[in-house]
Amino acid sequence: MTKTEDVSLHATISKLLESLKVQLSQCFIHHELSLKLNAFESMFETERLEYFPNLYLEIEEFLSLQPDANFDKATFRQKLIENYPLLTSSDEIRVLFIADSYTQKVVLAELFLKDVLLKSKDLLGSFNTSFLLEVEDLRVHAPLSLELVSQTNVSSILKELFEYSNLIQKKIQEKLGTTAILSIYNNAYNKHFESYYLLENFTSTVHLVPEQLRVTQSENLPSKAPLHRMLKSQIATLEDLNAKLSKEILQKTQIQKELEENEKLYSAVIHNSLDANIIFNPEGLIIRSNKKAADFINAHENQLNFYKLLPADFAKNLQAIIDKFAVNSSKGLEQDFFEFEVYENNEITYYNLKINPIYINSKMLFFCVIRDISTDIRNMIRIEEARVIAEKSAKAKTTFLSNMSHEIRTPLNVILGLSELFNQKDFTGSEKEYENIEAIRFSTENLLMIVNDILDFSKIEAGKLNVQKVDFNFTELISNLQKGFNIKAEEKGLDFSMNMTNSVPKYIVGDQYRLSQILNNLIGNAIKFTQKGFVCVKITGKLLEDDTFQLYFTIEDSGYGIPKENIDYIFESFYQMQYDKEKPEGTGLGLSITKELVSLLGGNLTVKSEPNTGTTFQFDLNYKVSDLSDAELQGIQNINHNLRHKRILVAEDNKLNQLFIKQLLKKWDAETTVVENGQEAVEVVKMHDFDLILMDIQMPVLDGLEATAAIRALDTNKKDVPIVACSADVFPESRQKAEEAGVNYYITKPINAKSINEILYLLMSSN
Repeated sequence: MTKTEDVSLHATISKLLESLKVQLSQCFIHHELSLKLNAFESMFETERLEYFPNLYLEIEEFLSLQPDANFDKATFRQKLIENYPLLTSSDEIRVLFIADSYTQKVVLAELFLKDVLLKSKDLLGSFNTSFLLEVEDLRVHAPLSLELVSQTNVSSILKELFEYSNLIQKKIQEKLGTTAILSIYNNAYNKHFESYYLLENFTSTVHLVPEQLRVTQSENLPSKAPLHRMLKSQIATLEDLNAKLSKEILQKTQIQKELEENEKLYSAVIHNSLDANIIFNPEGLIIRSNKKAADFINAHENQLNFYKLLPADFAKNLQAIIDKFAVNSSKGLEQDFFEFEVYENNEITYYNLKINPIYINSKMLFFCVIRDISTDIRNMIRIEEARVIAEKSAKAKTTFLSNMSHEIRTPLNVILGLSELFNQKDFTGSEKEYENIEAIRFSTENLLMIVNDILDFSKIEAGKLNVQKVDFNFTELISNLQKGFNIKAEEKGLDFSMNMTNSVPKYIVGDQYRLSQILNNLIGNAIKFTQKGFVCVKITGKLLEDDTFQLYFTIEDSGYGIPKENIDYIFESFYQMQYDKEKPEGTGLGLSITKELVSLLGGNLTVKSEPNTGTTFQFDLNYKVSDLSDAELQGIQNINHNLRHKRILVAEDNKLNQLFIKQLLKKWDAETTVVENGQEAVEVVKMHDFDLILMDIQMPVLDGLEATAAIRALDTNKKDVPIVACSADVFPESRQKAEEAGVNYYITKPINAKSINEILYLLMSSN
């Protein structure tokens, strides 16, 4: 080996050990191996080369014995030699990675003879006979031969090497004497034992020990342990060997003791396992089993064949997989986890089965764990049944709320719609009559708010509350809120104010309805629970990146306040604060829904309060700044000027709703045709042209969705007429079904003039 090759080999060994240490770091390393690793680090490079085979084999053996190891030594060595080809530059290391068993035996024997010659030359100084000089050239200086040998000729080759060894021994004995040659062979054997004893083919070295040495102690001395005892008794003067062997015996005794203790512990764990553990051979013969497995086996009349314990079809499939693995184990088991059922005593028992191949004394066996999972399966079945029942219940609840929404909102739609047709400027009746109309409108809006709270609470519970993102006038929203609450505050003699900084944008993008709902609830509560003093709303904000504006809302009052022990409950559903002078009003859902809405919009609602001092609610929300101009939004309000002579079909089965919509559209000079069911709507569309269809969803004969689908299926251009779905159903599933049927827009009842304005503007401006 050249100096460059020597340096490269040292570097390769270092890299290999670093890679092995990474694998070892995932295991608990025993003390002896840890000492060997540390000792290797402190060695000189020449010592490392001599010590490496022993250290590598110790590491390899340790990794193969890990409980979860799927470890094949031959494959592991092959990968290492592919990744570190320089390992083959040293004969002493290359022998570790020879895949052919017969070749490895021969090479180990040749290395042993080489070491005998080197130790002999150390004592002689040089060889001066032609035979020993030839042997030195052949066994020391020439590279080892690695031609493959076969099982038929390996014994003859080893026999030749044995005779060759005898001849070498005699020649050297003539020069040095019997005691010296015994010492040489003993040292050579010890060195090989330390380096290669973990190799499967190590015992081939014993055959090279001369006959004279082997029969001194016993004629049956073919293994390493008896040979060590013989050498120890014959070479008592070698104190270093004696100390080394004593240490080795002590270590082996300790290891044996640990193994016995581990075996006891293992047996205790296995036998007390709640799972059946069975070890069997490829033919199915049960080799070993635990107590749980014994119960399983006895249930099958003490059957000793593993496959006959299992259902026939399942056993046949499992045996086919194991037979395939037994023929070619390099690819691993095709499948190692199974589930099967056993029907006994009118009851099904469910099991799962995990199987792993193991090797004991080079024999292939299989370790199997069988677990009774009947309780788990039955629990899963119960959970699935409960889930189905819960889903049916939730669906029934949604259907009920959807129907109630329709039934309640339909009359509310008429009341609010008709009251909106009257305004103070155009009203021709008395002031008292107008006040009555306003009272009807106000009471209807309160009733609608209660209905909305209940429906929103149900949607929040079901996780189906949607958030819209549309452009809206934020300053107008705040102005309308201020106008509405000014009246309520004046009635109670409160100082009410809403202050907004100039930096807040006029138009933003978001859910106008949800923001209005949040502020209505918080401001309404502040006024309701404040008897004297003030209610103040502050709105500030700052511009963030990407045209995002962060709005800060503060609602402060000088009302009753909230006791410390109650403040954690105010956001709970149906919780209502009660004061001496006030009786509970509403549903008790307002703050619960408000907190959920703030969270849904990306904010966090907080509260600070002191009894008899007041309460402050705060939250912040992020909105995109709108690109719409004043002119565009103003066009929505002026849509009624563009509807003159537009032909509008109204499909509505409720007479009062018909009345309201006809009056509203008449006010805008539109030409209105009214039908009472979806079938009539389809027939009228076939005969006449329309600019717009207002389609109720729940109607007799054909409902609104069926009628919409039928219109979209027409062959003429009439199928493209804009259709606006009008429904009292506020649930998102209904909106989705309507969009799938082909509607352009979906508005919920009660319908007001403003919402129709916006929809009509968008439809007309797109034509």
